[in-house]
Amino acid sequence: MNNIYLKYHELKTRMIHEDKLENINLNNDPYIYYDQPYYKLKDNVFIGSIDRKENFGFLRQIDSDDIYIDGYKLKNVMHNDVILIRDEKDPKVEFVLTRNLTEIIATVKKVKKGYRYYTDRDINRNIILENDERIVEGHVLRLKVLEIRENEITTSLIEIIGHINDPDIDIKKIVAYHKWPEPDMKKLEDEISNIKIDYDLERLKRHDLTNEFVFTIDGADAKDLDDAISIKYENGNYHLGVHIADVSHFVTEGTLLDESAFEKATSVYMANKVIPMLPPKLSNDLCSLNPDEEKLTLSCLMEIDKSGKVVAYDIQKTIIKSSYRLTYDSVNDYIYDNISLENKTLNKKIDLMLELSDILKTMRKKRGEIEFDSEEIKFHIVNNEVKEVYAKHTFLAEELIESFMLAANETIAFHMEHAEIPSIYRVHESPDTDKLKEAITKVSRLGVKVNQRILNNPSELQSVLESVKEKDNEFVVNMTILRAMQRAKYSKTPIGHFGLAARHYTHFTSPIRRYPDLILHRIIKDLVFAETPNLIKKLQYYENNIEDIAEHSSVQERIAIDIERDVNKLMACKYLNNKIGQKFNGQIIQMLKSGMFVRLDNGIEGFIPMRDNYRSTYFDVDLLTYRANNDFYKLGQKIKVELKRVDLLELEIDFSIDIKKKKQRRRRNR
Repeated sequence: MNNIYLKYHELKTRMIHEDKLENINLNNDPYIYYDQPYYKLKDNVFIGSIDRKENFGFLRQIDSDDIYIDGYKLKNVMHNDVILIRDEKDPKVEFVLTRNLTEIIATVKKVKKGYRYYTDRDINRNIILENDERIVEGHVLRLKVLEIRENEITTSLIEIIGHINDPDIDIKKIVAYHKWPEPDMKKLEDEISNIKIDYDLERLKRHDLTNEFVFTIDGADAKDLDDAISIKYENGNYHLGVHIADVSHFVTEGTLLDESAFEKATSVYMANKVIPMLPPKLSNDLCSLNPDEEKLTLSCLMEIDKSGKVVAYDIQKTIIKSSYRLTYDSVNDYIYDNISLENKTLNKKIDLMLELSDILKTMRKKRGEIEFDSEEIKFHIVNNEVKEVYAKHTFLAEELIESFMLAANETIAFHMEHAEIPSIYRVHESPDTDKLKEAITKVSRLGVKVNQRILNNPSELQSVLESVKEKDNEFVVNMTILRAMQRAKYSKTPIGHFGLAARHYTHFTSPIRRYPDLILHRIIKDLVFAETPNLIKKLQYYENNIEDIAEHSSVQERIAIDIERDVNKLMACKYLNNKIGQKFNGQIIQMLKSGMFVRLDNGIEGFIPMRDNYRSTYFDVDLLTYRANNDFYKLGQKIKVELKRVDLLELEIDFSIDIKKKKQRRRRNR
């Protein structure tokens, strides 16, 4: 059967238009019939992904009931495979359409007759691999799945990831599990060594801003500095310059560097490690806007009035020389504690930035921007040991830079859309109505007043979020509404950004770590500055390829997020691994029939399997309450929990509620 990409509505309606099939002939297919102009699945045929349990499984379908399948009928079917079955009442698996398991990460163990291969995630089958002279006990392997049978999986060796005694092997396994691209660094470095920069020639082609007062603000440990700021106040308006590393000068179309950057599409920022999109020689040196070094940049120069409106702008190829490399910590120290920066000029610049940032923030709030409380979990790691875990909040220094990057991104998007040039945009669709209704129902049951106009007015969503700031239920409310939102993604079509309430939005400001930004820089040079020798050909190229680049970049972004989350789970497990039996303060953040998710004060999340710990349990979906024995629990409630289980392989953490403590407290209150 040919591979055809099916959209959501095609899966939902069980039919596909004949035009999409082109030369594929399905007239003799036993599972499909033709009803002009559509090909449709026959009534007794069903397609879905399999939720595989030990002795049975469920076929999950879109907008249809699950279909139960006995385990003996699922001999070579694995969890999350997409399968086609016939007959709903007595289902028979006809064939597997798509295999979920295409690669395996396995550890080598010596046995009497050769080696055995063990996986972290249970696949309940023996792994077959031809002996390889390079393999020794303890090696961690990345294997390609060749064939899946009832009791065994035949594989071939893709690569040796490392050894179980390597200090960072756990992270390497996570990265390999998600199939993150690993380019040949030697070839990339050889290509970089051939890059030459003629600054005298570049000055003839660019605006020389090396005498402007330009500086960067980044995290203390950041090495890839891709944005710099200049700011002044003249004639009643703010003049803001956002200067971005001109990565496209170094990473040109058709090179190995470009191919590698496209494959990754983004950098991955993990707990104690970064996988850069570009090799360090580029990201941390040639392209990084380090102080006192002349650098090639693309600049978005904006004149902004006191209402936050961009009244004039220019996009230029430039050369800058950053005067200072400030950190978020040092700028926050100045803002909150009045600890002076390196000189008075910097102090004045930060004061001016605060003024403009407040204006821009007020403007965005008026138009309906939804601002979620940003907090991320951080790990203090020494010699591969997690010493401390804490929740890190965003402060004003970070907000300054974010505010100015938003302004530049909107301005560039406005220009590209109105110039009617094919471009790549960062888009965010309106939330699904049903999901949002469910979310606001949950929020209202937490005691939060919700205006029913919220479904048609994003400003009302922001009002809800502001009403819970600094309150106990702030995190739960933020998370509940956030889950109802669509994912932001990249697209050729400029439909706007719901969360920012922006009509025009793109990503221009981080080409060192995001491929869409790099592509946008190329488009600006080729089509806005008309640097390409064949304008018509380039127009056609971008017209034909941007959507594929956008789709691939969106997928890679989601994979990078999954890697970051799994590494965070790993670090949380390592931190708690020797703390079984210890008690922690936490909050109930999600409720399911099987139990509750709890978030500790330090940001670590885990699960409370209620049915495993209590004889009598009842979950009230409508009231969002859980009864266990004679105790009641509700969403958002603060509780004390005891650590019961840490699984470093499955990256799972289980707690139980500290019942004894709760009962003692009751007796004291009588």
